[in-house]
Amino acid sequence: MDQRRLKTDHRVTWNAKNVLHPENTPFFTTNFGVLFEGDCCQLLGAVRDDVVDTVFADPPFNLNKKYGGIVDDKLPDDQYVIWCKRWIDECIRVLKPGGAFFIYNIPKWNIILGNYLMEKGLTFQNWIALSLTSRPPMPGRLYPSHYSLLYYTKGKAKTFRRIRTPIKTCRHCGGDIKDYGGYRDTMHPNGVNLRDVWDDIPPSAIRSSKVRNVRPTSSLRNSSGARSNLPLKKVS
Repeated sequence: MDQRRLKTDHRVTWNAKNVLHPENTPFFTTNFGVLFEGDCCQLLGAVRDDVVDTVFADPPFNLNKKYGGIVDDKLPDDQYVIWCKRWIDECIRVLKPGGAFFIYNIPKWNIILGNYLMEKGLTFQNWIALSLTSRPPMPGRLYPSHYSLLYYTKGKAKTFRRIRTPIKTCRHCGGDIKDYGGYRDTMHPNGVNLRDVWDDIPPSAIRSSKVRNVRPTSSLRNSSGARSNLPLKKVS
């Protein structure tokens, strides 16, 4: 599929009843989707089977950061993995055949979680490395300069958009930084295919204390293209 601009019909109101059991009330609603607040496993348990096109999960990394009183970010390793598998199981259940599942975490955990997704029958698509150079050094180890973004699908991918990134140019002279082996003139005018190594936007700060009380966030998209976000609260 060629790259194209996504269009949203602002006249269409997203109806949570299409994916949720009727007893659940959104915390916030717009024409673009709905927002829910609560325990991730409880919220996902209220979502119907096979109704979600995309799930994006960004859980706490179990690095002993302070997210507030409702989150324990220093669980024993085995307990953290058990907790992750709980919400992963629910995400797989609600995901449509062909739907996409993204998990953002540090490599230590995504190695384990990626293997679990394979065991559950999902199809590996990509391990995306997000370059991030603002983390502090760790004694006795290589400098940690990337996070991991897993991309799996529930069977054959239903949708794949061919995204191209602009060819990098020098900010001083405006010329191309690379000559691409002499094949620059034959390259696509919209740029190069998106790679699996991304430069992340630097965070405002990397602190040992962050006041966040609703993680991970699972982004749900319904068949009409509208999305809802489930802020998922970690439970100890």
